[in-house]
Amino acid sequence: MRTRLLEALGWGLAAALGVAAFLLILTLARDAALPVKNKYGLVFDAGSTHTALYVYRWPADKENGTGIVSQVEACTVAGPGISSYADNPAGAGASLKPCLDKALELIPAEQQRDTPVYLGATAGMRLLREQNSSEAQQIFAEIARAIGEYPLAFHGAQILTGNEEGSFGWITVNYLLQTLVKFSFAERWEHPQDTEVWGALDLGGASTQITFQPGAAVEDENSSVSLRLYGSEYGLYTHSYLCYGQLQALRMLLAALLQGSPAGQRISHPCYPRGYQENVSTAELYGGPCVPAPGAPGAAQNLTVTGTGDPAACRAAVQRLFNLSCGASGSCGFNGVYQPPVRGQFFAFSGFYHNLHFLNLTRGQSLSSVNATIERFCNSSWDELQEEFPTMNKTHLRDACAANSYTLTLLLQGYRFNHTTWLNIHFVRQVSDVDVGWTLGYMLNLTNMIPSETPQRVVGLQRSSWVAATVLLAVMLILIFFQLTVTCCQRNSGYESL
Repeated sequence: MRTRLLEALGWGLAAALGVAAFLLILTLARDAALPVKNKYGLVFDAGSTHTALYVYRWPADKENGTGIVSQVEACTVAGPGISSYADNPAGAGASLKPCLDKALELIPAEQQRDTPVYLGATAGMRLLREQNSSEAQQIFAEIARAIGEYPLAFHGAQILTGNEEGSFGWITVNYLLQTLVKFSFAERWEHPQDTEVWGALDLGGASTQITFQPGAAVEDENSSVSLRLYGSEYGLYTHSYLCYGQLQALRMLLAALLQGSPAGQRISHPCYPRGYQENVSTAELYGGPCVPAPGAPGAAQNLTVTGTGDPAACRAAVQRLFNLSCGASGSCGFNGVYQPPVRGQFFAFSGFYHNLHFLNLTRGQSLSSVNATIERFCNSSWDELQEEFPTMNKTHLRDACAANSYTLTLLLQGYRFNHTTWLNIHFVRQVSDVDVGWTLGYMLNLTNMIPSETPQRVVGLQRSSWVAATVLLAVMLILIFFQLTVTCCQRNSGYESL
């Protein structure tokens, strides 16, 4: 009787341990199957010439107060920039809907109402606000109405300052290059030690920005920005030049050529290719803070613009757009604006990249090689260019010489790069399949305002959990082996006695 009781207790203990081990392993396997919870954010880049929607995603648990954000999707909104809808504000809101529909397909339905949406408008809306603030407000009201129809958390539209646009672009560049934070071999995010941050150069349609970390303190507080990211402090120089984006600069160039033309209503344009001719209305040319009418408003006049294809005259005309005198400060960019000497490596994106990429000049060529290529292109006739680039948009092809001449003048005379520091400029559109621009930096900054959450489950299992499961299984197997041994011995003993 005593032997049978011990045998029953042994089998019972083994069974209990087996059930416990099975439940533990089942729980661990269920936990491993659940992914880390992600959050999503949408940012509209409402530029002067076009609008784009970027969909971002980041883990719910954050590192040092700043989310680890990646780009999921980029959608280009059809039509012009929202500032062009001053006469049709409802059209600005309607233009965003196809991209919003696309974004909803990417975000889980249960997370859509908690997904924040932001719209940042840049220099195009800054100009419209200066010209007519009520029209700018009406456009924003229609945008809010359109986005409000979607199950998303719209956090409003705002016009970014020039310093914000430059700073967010700088954050994007250094985030993508992992100079702010890096995933280490120890499988955790760490701040890189002794890593130089990069500068950022941005060229839009209505403004251009330069942002970098200078070698000394910034003397002008209006161009000084302090940022805290991933537990580290950064002191930056940044400045935005309104009206010196490419679209507005080329309008200023045409207006300057008209005022200096002795033929009155006929303009000889040295940056347009030989053989090109078009008619332009003064109503299209003048208007807004960047290109004000030279006198009292009058009836619109038609102008005849003829290309002469003269690279030297083109460079001289473009350079006259800049006031390159520094005055008493001794250290400036252009138009008397304080700027410390450029320092370190730079990423140049947006218009800077697109202009030089058209001529295959984004592979690190020397400045003399870049100059020679642009000179050769600007010497081409209109017929030669159309034959060489048959599918190119005619307006872009017409402006390519002026745009590249403007790019070089802005970088060399305006921002004070030279033959040596030119090699520190890297022209890029994307890094690791992520678009370079201000929107990612904007999203990184905004994640600081989204409360951190403890992830529901962690991918990968804790070592202690596996050890516990292994020990339980080992004890269970030992008990079962011991119990079988005892039983066999008892049965053999009984057989011999019989």
